[in-house]
Amino acid sequence: MRKQKNYTRILVMGILFLSMAACNSENEETPQKQIDFELTPGTTMNYGETQDIALPSEVSAADDLEIALDYSLNENVKVTTTEYLNEKLSKAVTINKESKKISVNSNLLYPNSTVSSINGLKLPDSYKIIVNVSSKSQNFQGKQTVEFKINPAKITIKGLDSKATIPVGYVIYGDAANFELESPANVSSDTNWSIENQSSIGTEVSLNSNILKFGSNAGDPDKKTEKAYDVTPILLKDGFRVASTTFRVIFIPKIKFFFGTYYPEYDLTILLNNIHIALSNGYVSAAPTLSPATYKSSFAINGIKKDGQLFTDSENIFSINEKTGSVTVKKSTALTEGAYEITVKALTTTGLEFLTTLTLNMSKAE
Repeated sequence: MRKQKNYTRILVMGILFLSMAACNSENEETPQKQIDFELTPGTTMNYGETQDIALPSEVSAADDLEIALDYSLNENVKVTTTEYLNEKLSKAVTINKESKKISVNSNLLYPNSTVSSINGLKLPDSYKIIVNVSSKSQNFQGKQTVEFKINPAKITIKGLDSKATIPVGYVIYGDAANFELESPANVSSDTNWSIENQSSIGTEVSLNSNILKFGSNAGDPDKKTEKAYDVTPILLKDGFRVASTTFRVIFIPKIKFFFGTYYPEYDLTILLNNIHIALSNGYVSAAPTLSPATYKSSFAINGIKKDGQLFTDSENIFSINEKTGSVTVKKSTALTEGAYEITVKALTTTGLEFLTTLTLNMSKAE
């Protein structure tokens, strides 16, 4: 009898133990699966741009996806008198909960590797963000680091070729030398203009807001030889360069362009731009003078008038040597007596254009 009671007691205790174990197993949460996921390994943008970094579909498909960003991989330096870098990053790099993407607004940061003009602080070569993701319904969690770099935006100069590696502007001595600087449209307005290499180019160059000005003393004092300035205007935000460019301004002597002869040693000009020739005969003019000759590039006929009225050269009687500027009149009976004024255009090696006229007075030969 006693043995049977002992067996019964052992059996009951065993059942209770198994029941308790089952309950504990049901109450314990299954450990979340650690996953590896890929993000864009590295992205580059210009200051002022915004970009979205998408999560892989196997992660973003979770309806209850949780995303958290960790900025601790960056040295938390003090970038302004009141803000630290990680605080800036937390405002610039955010989570779009609807699209489940990471948004980067570079306007709220600064270009990498730039040095503060205020305290000499250098920013990191790139920004790094740890992305933590998890989903209870899909039973996963994981983390990955995304790295991105911001480059300075490009300043343009109104009227100059912005696609050139180094835009070049030519100024003739005596002409006003003012250049309007244009900031990219997507750059925030809390910036100020400066000249990065002010000390090396001297006081001849100054800034008035976004207008770069050269003084009357710029260039060669005698105004006879070329002088070039390489200028680097920049936009600063909190002392950090956020946009820049380098362009070259070249001062050149005054261009003389006319039909005639120029004696530079005497600064003497003899005009030969009003010629009498026989009607219907052929004629070849002397080449025009373009001084300094080093700027000579090409020539073209810009228009013709007869006795002050526009003349249409339908028979191509008038032509020009594109290399020398010499004007040729074909022998023809189609022309009638009168004064034919030919406007010739010279294009210089500097890209500047100049106009002059040659008048051919045609009358019947006696």
